[in-house]
Amino acid sequence: MNRSTRNLLIGLGATVAIGAVILSASDKSMAKIESYINRQKAKNFVKDKLKGNEKALDVVERLSDEEVINLLKVVDKVSDLKGQVGTYTSHLKDATNEFKDMFIDKKEKAAGKAEHFVDEVKDKVKG
Repeated sequence: MNRSTRNLLIGLGATVAIGAVILSASDKSMAKIESYINRQKAKNFVKDKLKGNEKALDVVERLSDEEVINLLKVVDKVSDLKGQVGTYTSHLKDATNEFKDMFIDKKEKAAGKAEHFVDEVKDKVKG
């Protein structure tokens, strides 16, 4: 192998090694940034929903990155359920109103029958 080919291969190897180090550092940096953002989201959740409870904020600080991610997943699922509950709440209101109307009708019919029964009993007692 002549000298220029060897120098070319050494230069190419060094370039690949430097590129790998840069990509590795970039991945680590991205992971740190993502971790920081997730932790801030969790803290904001505590500040908004738990009124900045210091103990809860302290717990968020002590959580591992994976636990913070799991916490955020739970918060997202609860938020989704909350939206679904809102939809079901309107259906529940409608069903409750229908039941109430039906109950009032039954009550009025029962009251009418009771009055009729009382009138019959009074007529029999008088007669």
